[in-house]
Amino acid sequence: MNYRITAVLFGVVFLIIIFINEDGRALSKADKLCIQKEWHQNPTIKETTDHGSSFFIAFGDVQKRMEWLHLPEIVTSEKSEILMLVQSRSENLGRRNVLRRTWMDENSSQMTREGRMKALFLVGIVQKDENNKKILLEEAKLYGDLIVVDLIDNYVGLTYKTIASLLYATSKAPKFQLIGKIDEDVAFFPDRLINLLYNDVIDTNTSTLYGEIVREGGEVNHDKSKRWHVTEKAYRCKKYTECLSGPFYLATRKAALDILSATKHRNFISIEDVFITGLLADDVGVTRKSLPMLYMLPGDKTAEEKTDILAWHTSKNNDQYMEFLMKNWRTT
Repeated sequence: MNYRITAVLFGVVFLIIIFINEDGRALSKADKLCIQKEWHQNPTIKETTDHGSSFFIAFGDVQKRMEWLHLPEIVTSEKSEILMLVQSRSENLGRRNVLRRTWMDENSSQMTREGRMKALFLVGIVQKDENNKKILLEEAKLYGDLIVVDLIDNYVGLTYKTIASLLYATSKAPKFQLIGKIDEDVAFFPDRLINLLYNDVIDTNTSTLYGEIVREGGEVNHDKSKRWHVTEKAYRCKKYTECLSGPFYLATRKAALDILSATKHRNFISIEDVFITGLLADDVGVTRKSLPMLYMLPGDKTAEEKTDILAWHTSKNNDQYMEFLMKNWRTT
């Protein structure tokens, strides 16, 4: 629970920093040159790759081999379009059950009921933690919707979790042409994707990321005494590029593959959305497009009154979350 509160607070602080001080936000030539120089050729480092029961994640300054501790069986069909991967903390069984009873339930979602969308949880756990591993594997067997990976499940690990999600989707579930990254504290109404797909707002044949665009020019925090800092060794530039808000976004299969090919050319950065949807996406020419009906600030009270929400990054507890979704489901 502390982790979820911390993540929510970080989202609030980071987005506030991004959206205030509009003057001087544009990247200067010096900023752009700095970002370009952070890219490294690294011909001796192998690319981020799936190896069956294990996978390899490569950044410019660190490379790790990890294990798929549990992989669910997935049944696909000709209708399969979207794979939603929920990043969840291992101890948050209560929140996972809330999601299973709301937007992931086929009785609540036409997309799920028709087989167009599949939702899975991705959870990290250290292999040596045998007690929690046993509990998670029992949950995985009971529900069939858990991907369990061998990684430390904390804020710094979010970048690894997202890369693992993209790798899982592209290598283990290639039928799906649209991959959703969603945090467990996001209220989601999947059937509102239907019109976006039908009206070609989302085009799965391109290399594109879809979500809420965060403008370029966010200030980088190099102060090690403060939270969410980035070391100058990892990223010495003073500003961030444009990116998407991290709690919810969609990636086409081609975009995911392109981003995975780019990881080895940049040093690891723990701020996942800037790193993956910003820097790496730019490196390989992935396009970013804005989606409607997104509310990524947890304290955005206007979302409470909306009847056309696609996704809202909310700070509601489990009971409040379920009440909100069930109350608003009739309007989807």
